[in-house]
Amino acid sequence: MDYKVPEGTKVLVATPNYMNQFEATVHTNHTECTSQWSRWGIDFNWTIIGRSFVHFARTQMCQVAVEGEFTHILWLDDDAVIDPEFLPRFIEHDVDVVIAPYCMRKMPHEIGVLVAESGDFHDHASYRNLEIKDMDQGLMEVDGGGTHCMLIKTETLLKKGEGTSEESLPTELYDAFDKLTEKERILAKQFLGEPPKTNQSFQDEDKDGLPYFIMPKSGTEDMFWCYRAKRKGIRIYCDTDVFAGHMGFTPVVTRQWREHVERNAEGNPDSTKPYLSIIPGDTDVRNHYAMMRDKAANLV
Repeated sequence: MDYKVPEGTKVLVATPNYMNQFEATVHTNHTECTSQWSRWGIDFNWTIIGRSFVHFARTQMCQVAVEGEFTHILWLDDDAVIDPEFLPRFIEHDVDVVIAPYCMRKMPHEIGVLVAESGDFHDHASYRNLEIKDMDQGLMEVDGGGTHCMLIKTETLLKKGEGTSEESLPTELYDAFDKLTEKERILAKQFLGEPPKTNQSFQDEDKDGLPYFIMPKSGTEDMFWCYRAKRKGIRIYCDTDVFAGHMGFTPVVTRQWREHVERNAEGNPDSTKPYLSIIPGDTDVRNHYAMMRDKAANLV
C-alpha cells in the first residue's frame, strides 16, 4: 500500500442493505476489501443495516459514528464494487468529503456526481453530471454526488454553518413558517419538508428531530445531504482518478460503459436507448478461468 493512514484513524464502513442480501460479485469484492484493510492495519468496523429505509439506516449509522468516536464514515453501498485502495487513498486526501465517481445503473449510465455550471450550488437548474472528459483530473471540488462510495470526516457532522445571507434560505420563508399555526406547520412540513438550519450542525438538527439524512420530496437522500452540507460550509470533492463499479441491470457498470455511451452519442439521437452490446471492460472483478492467488476472495 502506497498511502499513509494517520495514527488514531478509526473508520465506520456503513452499508445500508434494505433487501438483506448481497449479489455474489459485491460480496466477493467486499470480502476482499475487508481482508486487505485488515492486512494494512486499518482500524475499521463494518456495519450493515437491513430491512430499513435507506435514510433511516444512514441516520442510524451517523449516530453510531458520532457516539462511537469514529474519525471517518465510508459509505459503501450494497451494489458498489471498488478497489480496496480507495479507503486509504481517500483518507490521505484529508478533505471533508470525497466521492468516487460511478455510473448510474440505467442507460445512459450517467456519472452520479454533480457540479453547478453557474458556480452557485443553490442553482440546481445549472447542475450537470460529470462526464468522461472530467475524469483523470485529480481531486475536483463538486457540488454533490451519491453515497455509493463516499468518505466523510465524522467531524463534518458536528460542524455548524455560518448562517450568512449567502448560505441561508430567504428570511421571508422562515418568517412565513413562524406565522403558521401548529396545524398549518404540520401540513407544510408534510408537503414541503423542514427548512434546513444553516447555523446548526447535523448533530444539532438530529437532536431537534431533523435527521442526519432525509428523503426529500424530489431527488435522493444523499444529494439532499450534500446540499445541506454545502450550506454548512462543508466542501465536497470527487477523486476523478478512480472509478467505482456499480452492480446494475447490466453486469457491473464500469467506466467503460459510460465511455461507450458517450462515443455512440455523437450524432446519434437513439444512443441512450438500451440495446445489446459487448463492452470491453476491465478484468479486476472477475477472472473466468482461474483464481487470483494474491486475493483473499475470488469470483471465478
